[in-house]
Amino acid sequence: MRYNPVPLALLIITLLLSGCGFQLRGASDLPASISPVHIQGVAPNSPIGRELRQLLLDSQVAVSADFKQAASVLRLSDYRSHRRVLSVDNNGKVAEYELHESVRFELIEKQSGKQRLTPQAIGVTRAYINTEEEVLGKQQEEAFLRQDMQRDLAYRLIRRLQAQLK
Repeated sequence: MRYNPVPLALLIITLLLSGCGFQLRGASDLPASISPVHIQGVAPNSPIGRELRQLLLDSQVAVSADFKQAASVLRLSDYRSHRRVLSVDNNGKVAEYELHESVRFELIEKQSGKQRLTPQAIGVTRAYINTEEEVLGKQQEEAFLRQDMQRDLAYRLIRRLQAQLK
């Protein structure tokens, strides 16, 4: 009879990962006292609004569309999305762009009006190479990069909440 080491190896890896605090991306420990949260300052169906809502729900924090029913308010402001030229080629054509996504946020306890988190900014920057031959492909690449950046911005905001509300 042969001994199969795979199940034992999987068990050891699982124990090591759980012991080091590893969590799947999107699952955060947020205090129940902030629930339900009302997200203010972005449209609920905007990319960042959808991402934030889903991440809060994944963290067992209820999200309220009604301001009156919320225990706290996640107020977003100064949301910016822009692109700038990073470099040009010998012919003066754009060779590389840099994309920026940023937002300011604060968390307010609705009943008392007390700031649980003071206003702070987070941002994400990415660069991509622009070629003349693949114009449509580059437009799609930029759209995909922006989606990924908005997702990353939402993850960073949730991680900031998690770190500062402990």
